[in-house]
Amino acid sequence: MIRILLSFFILVLFSCKEKENDKTLFSNIKSIEEVKTWQDDFGLTHNIDLDSIWGKPFRYYVTNKNCDSTALKFYLGVYRPADEPETERLLNLATTKNDSLRPFYRWILNKTILIQDGALAEYTGVPARKYVETFPKEFFDFMDSDKSGKIYANWYSAISYSGFYNSDDYKNLNEIKENIIKTMMQNCENCNKVYKARIVKLVNDCFPNLEENYSLK
Repeated sequence: MIRILLSFFILVLFSCKEKENDKTLFSNIKSIEEVKTWQDDFGLTHNIDLDSIWGKPFRYYVTNKNCDSTALKFYLGVYRPADEPETERLLNLATTKNDSLRPFYRWILNKTILIQDGALAEYTGVPARKYVETFPKEFFDFMDSDKSGKIYANWYSAISYSGFYNSDDYKNLNEIKENIIKTMMQNCENCNKVYKARIVKLVNDCFPNLEENYSLK
């Protein structure tokens, strides 16, 4: 395991743009066991050719010159999301326009939703909402990859809990609900009625206590 991690670091050092004054990726690792603890449910080997995201080996993302250094640290287990601005910045990468890297950043958001508790849960709702609003078809394709439905439930729960852009949004929930549906439909290019129905269901799942006030046309 240590050899795999060291090999990965060497590759990252030469193939991925690091932040200025960034320290060695492994400088904050106290033990391999400590790293593994919070990633136990991720199903990772930390072998960049064995681990894959959205049908591509992790090497595909590592060798992208625009790959974010904190995102790489997340994969390694060196950076664990916390109640801090860097976590907010990292999770917002899920809506990047870079099609090559977006599946990787979405994976990070998804895994953060998986492990969220306490203050961390405050950070996932907005980027999750922005992602589904901006890339609705992509979102549903991602949801379809999980037959258990657990990922879908995790996402709409995250949006329901902390997916408000402003602190007073909760006072206008019905208006927000309509706006989300409208935005998703605008961004769902050439969507058929099946997609439109899924969009409405998603928004209703995010805000289950609201009276449905939208009808498909």
